Amino acid sequence: MGPAWGLEAAPGGSLLLCAALLAAGCALGLRLGRGRGAADRGALAWLCYDALVHFVLEGPFVYLSLVGNIANSDGLIASLCISCRSPCACASCMATG
Repeated sequence: MGPAWGLEAAPGGSLLLCAALLAAGCALGLRLGRGRGAADRGALAWLCYDALVHFVLEGPFVYLSLVGNIANSDGLIASLCISCRSPCACASCMATG
């Protein structure tokens, strides 16, 4: 079938962080939306998740961009930003060229 389906540290950390943000956003949105309809609770959960993503992932990126150089940083957010700049090596992209 090909090479093993192992994740490196940056994509694995990204998936875990996004899953944790999704769980926290859903829990917060559902808790804040008690007594409202299902559509309102779902929208509130999505907005809470979106706000968490902006604060946790995009906020440090802007901070690192303004204060220093992301390429010289070695934190999790910097490694995610650097890995997103590299060309895609997934099977679908490699098959299409």
